[in-house]
Amino acid sequence: MAQRLNESSVGITIPTQRQLGQYDLERVWWGQATVDPHRDRIVHLSIDEINLYALSTAGIITAFNNETGKKLWATQLGRGNNIGYAPVSNSKYVYITVGTKLYAIDRLNGEIDWQLPLPGSASTSPTVDEDAIYVGTLSGRMYAWDLKKLNELSNESKLPAWRESAIRWTFQTGDTINTPPLVTNRTLLFASHDGSLYSVTLQDRQLAFQFETDAPISASLAEEGKSLFLASEDQNLYCLNILNGIVRWRIRTSFPLVYPVSVLDNEVYLSSKKNGLFQLSAQSGLEQWWQPLGSRFISLSPTRVYATDELGNLLVLSRTDGAILSAVPLRKYQVKLMNEQTDRIFCASESGIILCLKQKDLPFPIRFKNQDKYPILPEISPEPAANEDQPETSADDENTDN
Repeated sequence: MAQRLNESSVGITIPTQRQLGQYDLERVWWGQATVDPHRDRIVHLSIDEINLYALSTAGIITAFNNETGKKLWATQLGRGNNIGYAPVSNSKYVYITVGTKLYAIDRLNGEIDWQLPLPGSASTSPTVDEDAIYVGTLSGRMYAWDLKKLNELSNESKLPAWRESAIRWTFQTGDTINTPPLVTNRTLLFASHDGSLYSVTLQDRQLAFQFETDAPISASLAEEGKSLFLASEDQNLYCLNILNGIVRWRIRTSFPLVYPVSVLDNEVYLSSKKNGLFQLSAQSGLEQWWQPLGSRFISLSPTRVYATDELGNLLVLSRTDGAILSAVPLRKYQVKLMNEQTDRIFCASESGIILCLKQKDLPFPIRFKNQDKYPILPEISPEPAANEDQPETSADDENTDN
């Protein structure tokens, strides 16, 4: 299926299958997100079990099927002068905070179901489950909103006048909430710029525990099993018992930790801009390898780790020892998704060209999290890949792999 390209995408080369084959990679699909070519650029990519979402500086969100690349819808949020945070979703809606507004968008068709003026400016992406949405603000207050009540108020045309009745609870921290909250079966965990981590009960905001660090916390929280991983600008990575906040292990680095930590398959990936990429044991915190040219973790396959370097190239690393196997020149695809859901590699140019890549010998996605939320795949053998060479593709050509 051909997709229309923006004029600002003209001249950006889309890597061919032959070129990618040199790096043991394959292009699954490519597409064009909706952007205003004169004043707009892509700033966020996010993924759920079905879709990939691209958000632009003008507040345009474009949804693609993350398996096939089919463009599903594009929706304009607000007046286009406030940059939003990365979208999140549950089974029915996509939620985005833009300035002082929270939008609920139908996941199937992209229609805005309701918009909610927030009591304060959002400071990060929200976190959502099927019952509630949690929004942190610049003032340091965390809001828990009842989704069923918000939907009822919207259906009765009572938003925003009756919005207060949809607030389950609020919790005031000491400073701006910098990271998306993390929800467990019974608690919500979130961190603030004053270096504190809070764990409060979902139903009545009772403080389960509070953990203090010596500097702001700006990196997103991570979890695996009953462990919580907290990276602080005090140069420490903490592994805590997620139930009570007791420290299981701590490692001290020589640099402030500001990038999100990824924890997959009992491996911790610690990213830094100028100090390399580290693989640690999630059980002990012991360093398993260090790749000094790595900058940010991108995705994981059974045998490979994909990361960026300082220049924006995609590094293909050995998962065993971190050795560089190859470097893919994808510097013009500046926005790269840190994918903790599957092994797929998603990246975007600022002009809105989206690429989905995979390791060549992996016909189906390898899924790391939320296994129960994915559609069931057929147990069939893949067809052999075509061996014919493909000509170099540029964004001037209306061509996709769909």
